[in-house]
Amino acid sequence: MNDESIWQRWHEHYSKIGISSEDICRDGIIDYETYIRAKPKILFVMKEVNQWPGGDLREMLHNGPVYPMWHTVARWAAGILRGFPPFVEINKHEVFVESIRSIATINLKKISGQGYANMSIVNAFAFMDRHLLLDQIQMINPDIIVAGGTFDSLIWLLDLQVDPEDPWSRSVLDHRRNIKVIPWRHPGRVDNRETYDKLRDFFQTA
Repeated sequence: MNDESIWQRWHEHYSKIGISSEDICRDGIIDYETYIRAKPKILFVMKEVNQWPGGDLREMLHNGPVYPMWHTVARWAAGILRGFPPFVEINKHEVFVESIRSIATINLKKISGQGYANMSIVNAFAFMDRHLLLDQIQMINPDIIVAGGTFDSLIWLLDLQVDPEDPWSRSVLDHRRNIKVIPWRHPGRVDNRETYDKLRDFFQTA
């Protein structure tokens, strides 16, 4: 589950096609020991990092969330892990630290962007890297994937069977990997209480 060899494979993959492998931003399980104890195991699939070539999300988040969007992710993770107690019970620093260390998070595009994700470019990278992304997801072995504004990409990446008339209407089971995939929004610029309540309602009706 915690196999670092995948990054060597990514370096080799990018080197062959002329992309600087030094710009890869690593991601995955934030804290291995905490993650393997978590029930359920949650993977947040995001788009890309902003202006951080060569960074490592795991190191950045290891001692707790930084930046507003990661505090939002921590709230959502705490809700899922704790059965969605009242918002006031999870809106605490110590809960944020525990919940962010209990998850994994990956970006579809491993090269950092420039402040606003261009989904055409993100999708192009995801398609180009699809075999490595699938291997990474398999190594993380989550029970639940929360698609942080990436559900449209995950439909084709994971070959999900969705309602074509309303693909975001409900969660979808990836039968091949036995993963529940949640179509959800990106955590940037949200009303934290409102989105926490909406995510709770989504889980209750999914």
